[in-house]
Amino acid sequence: MHLFRRRPRPARAERTYLRTRAPRGVTAWGPADHLVVWLGVLLVLGVLAGLLHHLHFHRNPQYVLRRLTIVTGTTMNEMLVREYLGLHEGMPLFDLDIERRRQDLLSDAPNIRSITITRRLPTRMEVRIVEREPVGRVGRSGQVIDSEGVIFPRYVGVDHLPVLTGLEGIEVQPGARLDGLGLAAVHLLAALTRPELSLPVATVDLSHPDYLQLSLADQRLVKLCWKGMETSSVEARNALVRRLQKLLAAMAVAPQRRVWDATVADESRIFSPY
Repeated sequence: MHLFRRRPRPARAERTYLRTRAPRGVTAWGPADHLVVWLGVLLVLGVLAGLLHHLHFHRNPQYVLRRLTIVTGTTMNEMLVREYLGLHEGMPLFDLDIERRRQDLLSDAPNIRSITITRRLPTRMEVRIVEREPVGRVGRSGQVIDSEGVIFPRYVGVDHLPVLTGLEGIEVQPGARLDGLGLAAVHLLAALTRPELSLPVATVDLSHPDYLQLSLADQRLVKLCWKGMETSSVEARNALVRRLQKLLAAMAVAPQRRVWDATVADESRIFSPY
C-alpha cells in the first residue's frame, strides 16, 4: 500500500532547481550582447535599404529630368540658374544634391532671399527663387539694402531709392547685415514704402549717435528717433509708425517750415525749431 502513497512536496526553502552552467571557456551571453547583435542587424538592414534606394532612384532610367521649370526674380535668369545648379534635361533626376546646392547658391548670391527646389516624380523639377527687394542704397557704389538689413549689389533701377550716409566704421560688404542705427534706418525706409507714410526722403544720415537725420527731396530736414529704434521688436515698429504719422500731420499744417525735430521722447510732440 505504501508503494502508491503520494510523497509530500518539500517546503519552498527545500526545493531544488536544475541549474545549467556554460561549458568551461565559453562566456554566457547577457543583455548587452543581444543589444550589440540587434544593432548590427539594424546597421546591415540600413545599408541594404540605402543601396536599394540608390539603385532604384539614382540608376533607374525611369527617373530622368525631362521638364525643368525655373521661376526667377529681377536679376537672375533661367540660364544662370541652370549653369550654377548644373541642371539640364536628360540628367538623372536624383543626381542633384538639393540642400547642398541650395546652401551654396544662398552663400554666393546675397541678392537671393530664398530658393525652393522640388522634384516632381518621375521626370519633373521646379526651381523657385525669391530675390531681395531693395529699399535704399548704401553709398553710391552699387550696393543696396533690403528690409532685413542685408547688403547686396544692384545696379539697375535703384536711382530713385534713398541713400544711407554716415556709414564710417560700418562694414559695407555684400552679404553683411546692418545693425544698430543702420537697422533703424532700414526699418524707416521699409515703413516709407507704405503709401500712407510716403515721405520724399533723399538721404538718411547715420552719423549722429541718437537720431537719424533725413534730407528730403525738397531740401527740408528732419531729425527723427523713436522708442526702441535699434531693435526689431513689434513695439519699436509700431512706435515708428506713430511717430511718422504725427510728423506727416505736423508737416501738412506748416509746409513752409524747413526743419523739423521729432526726437522728443513724447511721441505726440513734433515741432519745428524755426
